[in-house]
Amino acid sequence: MKDNKLTGQATDAEIAEWKAKHKYGIYALEAGGHVGYFKNPDRNEINFAMSKADNDRVLNVFEGLASVTFIGGSRELLEDDQLFIGICQELKVKLEGKRAKLVNL
Repeated sequence: MKDNKLTGQATDAEIAEWKAKHKYGIYALEAGGHVGYFKNPDRNEINFAMSKADNDRVLNVFEGLASVTFIGGSRELLEDDQLFIGICQELKVKLEGKRAKLVNL
């Protein structure tokens, strides 16, 4: 980190551009002095990530999701094992989507 700036930190202009471009919104994940920016996944991106599911390689789903939704920032979050494991819990939240409520009529 230099001058309290995270590695990969985007400018306000870049963030505004990404927000305008990605209709479902964007979010940032920080770990170990790095920051990466991701778009909220759509149905096709979640489907792609879930297609990577394998009982022997559970992180494949998160790797798939991260790879198709990463829009900028530090790629170290995707490439460094410790940083990637650190962001997996937050990526899991994105796979859950919005909570629905069943209402019997």
